[in-house]
Amino acid sequence: MTETQIVEIFLANQWWAIIALVVCVIGVTLCWFGGLMAALTALGNKHWVWGVVTIFLGPITGIPYALRYKEAEYARSLMLRGVWVLLLGLVIAILVLFLGR
Repeated sequence: MTETQIVEIFLANQWWAIIALVVCVIGVTLCWFGGLMAALTALGNKHWVWGVVTIFLGPITGIPYALRYKEAEYARSLMLRGVWVLLLGLVIAILVLFLGR
């Protein structure tokens, strides 16, 4: 499948593609906000290395921190919900791609 064919499929089903994009953006936003909350929680609990690294890397280091320390429950819930919403958006995009032929 070429790039032109992929673009034609998404243009033919643009409303579903827009929905998939919006859902993915919401998922990424939840993940990054959860990462910032994990950084603030880490800094507040004087886990300086976790906090500084998580400020720059967001959910990449925020998820392990939140899974390791119980006090980061709110950050963990945000990031895990963000991952699920992001996966839902990707599933919608894949369905549009394969069912939109």
